[in-house]
Amino acid sequence: MKNCYPFFLFAFSFLFIQCDETRNTFVTPLRDYEEQRTADNDSIVSFLQSHYYNYDDYANAASTEHVEFTIDSLTNDPSKTPMIDQVVEQEVKIKDEDGNYISHIMYVITDVRQGFGESPSFADDAYVTYKGMFLDGYSFDSNDQPTWFSGLSTVRGFYELLPHLERSTWEVDANGNVTFDGFGTAVVIMPSALGYYGSSSAPRQYAPLIFAVDLYTFKTADHDGDSVPTVDEDIDGNHHFSDDVDDTDGDGTPNYLDTDDDGDGILTIDEYDVDDDSIPDDSNDDGTPDYLDPNS
Repeated sequence: MKNCYPFFLFAFSFLFIQCDETRNTFVTPLRDYEEQRTADNDSIVSFLQSHYYNYDDYANAASTEHVEFTIDSLTNDPSKTPMIDQVVEQEVKIKDEDGNYISHIMYVITDVRQGFGESPSFADDAYVTYKGMFLDGYSFDSNDQPTWFSGLSTVRGFYELLPHLERSTWEVDANGNVTFDGFGTAVVIMPSALGYYGSSSAPRQYAPLIFAVDLYTFKTADHDGDSVPTVDEDIDGNHHFSDDVDDTDGDGTPNYLDTDDDGDGILTIDEYDVDDDSIPDDSNDDGTPDYLDPNS
């Protein structure tokens, strides 16, 4: 076995470094989730207490107008409402490398602007504009032209925000141009664990993030095309799809990516709702729908 020798004179500085023998490089282990959670939450609460966003711009904007989300310090205008008075808290659990669930709190401003239509689930595909920022106001990513995001493909805090948004209505003119009216806007302020955490490709490691998102429309996601909405394939409803309970037949493929969820040789699409009454079929009335019941 090859030995890994950090520079002896700096041994104490490298106690947190581990050797990756497969690549012959040094890799910094991820920080402890609970310790980082505390540090992030302290930073977020302090930020929310001392800053406001441009809520007047949203209140005065036309329903078809896109508004850029901005923040400023209350020291510049103490008469403004601090963000801490406008947020609701949402608990989100992150699974660490040992399989333990660690609870984190994200802060959501739900009523930045209300939309006219329904809300997506956290797993759905969304057509959005957005702006991503750090707490110091630096924008690391934005798009003011609507674009599709596939459900579950973004950072956790982003797709957990989706159910807080309402979509718009729209009209198509004779030339095929679409005008959206009344798209909803919400903002999430999230700890780093719901963003990029310690990823080496992160714009900043261990940085809390802000996302302001405008929802134009959405599509119900069905990742495996088996006619079961992806959100319904989260069997235990904890917004994770990698738990054992979410792999009914135990074949290593979670239900949301498995076209035969119960492994009985009958495709899920052929036993989910045969009578098309919008209720999953249960032919033997045992309380388990056919598509999850290998004995049906």
